[in-house]
Amino acid sequence: MKKILIVSFFAIILFSACSKQPNMDEQADDGKYHYRNNELGFSIDFPEEFVYYQTQRKNYQEYVVMEYFVPTNDVDYPMDVPSYAKPVEVRIFLSENWEEILEGEISGAEYIKLGEKDGQIYTIKFWERIPSDWTQRWNDELKQEIIDSFEIK
Repeated sequence: MKKILIVSFFAIILFSACSKQPNMDEQADDGKYHYRNNELGFSIDFPEEFVYYQTQRKNYQEYVVMEYFVPTNDVDYPMDVPSYAKPVEVRIFLSENWEEILEGEISGAEYIKLGEKDGQIYTIKFWERIPSDWTQRWNDELKQEIIDSFEIK
């Protein structure tokens, strides 16, 4: 009886380890960082260049902002977080506020509408100025990969 329990215990551990999803701050086997936000209902993948990325959430009355930061050594780059630049910002608007906000606050910004679900509109914005140590790493392909990876859950 003890053998059956021991074998069962190890089988459970083995199967749970095999099915484990990578943490969002760990690089997956495909070389990407898979960020999931179940509360806000979306997922997004970042390329291997985003190693050591950080996130910050800001809640406002009309929208929620998820900011993503990557390390930079560019001391001349304007930083919200010391030693980090913000390449990606996801904003989730309430659809009833969308037209008003679109005409007002973000009219000059380059927000890209990614989709909508359950009365929420998902948008993304990329950095306008790229830090000097990222000019060789950042390109339109990376930007498009990030956009294409975005999923509303």
